[in-house]
Amino acid sequence: MKFVARIMGLVLAFLILFSTVSYGQVNSIKDRKIVIFIVDRVNLNDYVENDLPNIKYLMENGTYGLMTVNSDGGRTPENVYMTIGCGTRAVGSEKASLNFNASEIVNGEQASIIFKRNTGIKPQVFNIVNLDFAQVERNNLTRNHIVVPGLLGTLLKQNGKTVAVFGNEDTDVEQRRYAPLIVMDEKGIVDFGDVSDNVLKRDPFSPFGIMTDYDLLYQKYTEMKEKPDLTVFQLGDTLRANDYHKYAMDKINERNKKRALYEADKFIGKVIREGSPNTLYIVLTPLPPSKDMGQKSYLTPIILFGPGFTKGYVTSDTTKREGIVTNTDLMPTILQYFDIPIPTFLMGHPLYNSGYKGSVDKLLAESHKLVFNYTYRPIFLRTYVVLEIIILILALLVLFFLKKYAVYLKPLLFFVSTIPLTFLLLPLFNYTSLSNSIVGILFLTAVAIIAIHEINPYGYYFYAIIGLITSLVLLIDLVTGQYLLKNSFLSYDVIVGARFYGIGNEYLGVLIGAVLCFTTMAFEIFSNKKLLLAITSIIYALVFYFIAAPSIGTNVGGSITAFGAFAVALLLLSGKKINIRNLLYIGIGIVLMLIGLFYLDSLRPVSQQTHIGQTFALVKNHGIESLLQIFERKLLMNYKLIKYSIWSRVLLTLIGVLLILFFKPVGVLSEIFKKHSYIRICFVATIIGSILALVFNDSGIVAAATMMVFVGPMLIHLVIDEIS
Repeated sequence: MKFVARIMGLVLAFLILFSTVSYGQVNSIKDRKIVIFIVDRVNLNDYVENDLPNIKYLMENGTYGLMTVNSDGGRTPENVYMTIGCGTRAVGSEKASLNFNASEIVNGEQASIIFKRNTGIKPQVFNIVNLDFAQVERNNLTRNHIVVPGLLGTLLKQNGKTVAVFGNEDTDVEQRRYAPLIVMDEKGIVDFGDVSDNVLKRDPFSPFGIMTDYDLLYQKYTEMKEKPDLTVFQLGDTLRANDYHKYAMDKINERNKKRALYEADKFIGKVIREGSPNTLYIVLTPLPPSKDMGQKSYLTPIILFGPGFTKGYVTSDTTKREGIVTNTDLMPTILQYFDIPIPTFLMGHPLYNSGYKGSVDKLLAESHKLVFNYTYRPIFLRTYVVLEIIILILALLVLFFLKKYAVYLKPLLFFVSTIPLTFLLLPLFNYTSLSNSIVGILFLTAVAIIAIHEINPYGYYFYAIIGLITSLVLLIDLVTGQYLLKNSFLSYDVIVGARFYGIGNEYLGVLIGAVLCFTTMAFEIFSNKKLLLAITSIIYALVFYFIAAPSIGTNVGGSITAFGAFAVALLLLSGKKINIRNLLYIGIGIVLMLIGLFYLDSLRPVSQQTHIGQTFALVKNHGIESLLQIFERKLLMNYKLIKYSIWSRVLLTLIGVLLILFFKPVGVLSEIFKKHSYIRICFVATIIGSILALVFNDSGIVAAATMMVFVGPMLIHLVIDEIS
C-alpha cells in the first residue's frame, strides 16, 4: 500500500503543480447578427488565383484558415451539413436535401401538407420545411454518441433568435437544398427564407442553364424590416459549376468556376457593405471540389470577419492548431457569439483568432503537408508493420533451422525498435515528397543503429539506449508544441480528425514501452537499487503526467494504461509480488487518479476543456448512459481494429513467436528470465500495459502493438545470445 501511496502522491503533486485554470471572456456586443455565405466545392487556391476583391479583403482583414469536412458517415453533402448543424458527427438521409418553402408545390401538393402528413406538425406558411426529417432522426438514433438533429435551430429559437435561409443548389433535374440542414430546429423547420426555384434565373450559358439570381437575393435581404439574427445564403453556382464538369470541355469548366466565384464575391461585397459593424460574416465551404476529393484533399477554406475576428489564422480548442479547425467548431462559435450556453456533448469548440498572422502561402504549404501525410501515412505504416511481421517470422524460422546464422538477425531486430524514433524525427526534414521520405527514413534509421552499435556492438543494451532516446525526444516534443507528434507518420492524422494534439495511441504505446525498457534495464547496469527505485518512481510520475495532463498529453485511456503498467513495474522492482490485494490497490489508485483528472480539467472554462473535462461534464449533465456510450464506442472501435487492422496482425505475430519460444528451444526464455530478472519485470509490466491499453483505449490494439516494439525484439535478441 505504501508504494501506491507514493505513486498517488507524486501524481497529485504533478497535477497540482502543472495544471492551470484560465477563464475566457464573454462577448458583450448587443444586437449581434451573423451572416453565413455558403460557397461550396471550392478550395483555398480558388480564392488566391481568381480576381475576388471582396473575399480577399475578408482574408486580409479577418480570420481565416482550413476546415476538416468529416461526419459520422461518408463525406457526402447530407452528412456534412448535418454535422455542422449538430455540432457533433452526424449523418443525414438519402433525401435530406428535400427542403422546401412551406407554400411550395411538390408533386402537386403543398410542402406544408406533406410535412404535416409526415410529422403531424402544421408549419407556418413562411417556414422552410424538411420533408425527410423523420428518416434523418431515425438515422441519427443509431449513433453511439449523442446526436440531436436540428439542435442549432432549436437552441437559437429557445433564446429568441430568428433564422432565415436563402438560395439553393438545384440543377435542371434535381432539387438540392442542403443549407437548411444546418439551421433547422428539432422539428425540421426553419423560421423563414426562400429556397425555391424563385431564387434562380434562366441563363443558357451557365451550368445546367440556370444560375442564382443574386439581385433577387439581395433585394429580399435588404427589404426585410427586421434582419434575422442568423442569415444563411446558399450561393449555389459554385456547386453547379463543379457538378457540370463531366459535360463540358475543360476551358468551359474553368470559365464556369471563375464566373461563379466572381458573382459570389460580388454578392458578398454588396451584403457586407450594407451590413452593420456588429455583424459577424462567415464564408463557409462545406465540401471541397470533386477533383480535390479524388486526390484525398479534404480541407476547405473558412473565413470569419467581424467583432473579435481580426487579421490572422483561425484556430479552436478542438485542434489547438494555427489555421486548422473542424466543421464541428462552427456551431459552438455561433452559440458563443449569441451568448448561448454550449451543450457539453458537442465535439467542437468556438473558433477564435490564433494571434498568428501567417500568410496564404504558408497555409497552402501546411495543407499540402497534411494531405501528403493523409495519403502516404497508411502506406508507410503498412510497410513497417509488414516488415516487422516478416522479421518476427524469419527470426523464428532461423532460430529453429539455421541457428548459426541467427546473429545476423540482430540488425533487423534493431530496425523494428528504431523505426518509431525515425518516424518521429522525420518531420524535422523536408519530407513532403515520396522520395525524400524514403531516403530520410533509411538515413535516420541507419544513423541510429550504427551510432548505438558503436557504443554497444550487437548488445541487448541497444533497446535500453534507443528506448531512452525515443522517450526523451517524445517528452521534449510534448512540452515544446508537439511539432513532431503533429506531423509524424506514426501519429494522428488531422484530416481523419480523431485527434489533433497531445499524444496519440501509437506513440502512447511507444512511450510506455520505451520507458519501461530503459528504466528496468538500468537495474541491470547500476548497483544502487534504492536510489534507482526513487529515480524510477519520479520518471514514471513525470511520464504519467505528460500523458495525462489536459494541457500536454490529454490521453485518458493512456493515463490508465501508464498508471497500471508503471505501478506493476514499481511493485516488482520493490521486490513485491503480484497478488489480488496489490492489484486491488492499483485499481483503487486508477479510480482516484481518474476522479482527480476529470475534476481538474472540469474546472477550466468549457471552451478550453479537453475531452477529459468534457466527459466529466457529460456524465454530470446526462448521466451514466453517456459514459456507457463512450465505452461502447471504444469497444466497437477495438473490435473493428482487431478484426481489420494490420496492427492486430503484428501483435498476434509477436505473441505467437514469444509463446513458441517459451516451449522451444525448451526452457530458453525461462533461463533468460532467471539470468535477467529485470527484463522479466519489463516483460510483465509491458504485457499488463498492453492489456490495459486494449481495454481502455478506443484504438487500444495500436497502443498494445507499439508498446511491444522494445521488449519483444529484445527477448528474441536474448534467445539468439542464449542458443549461441
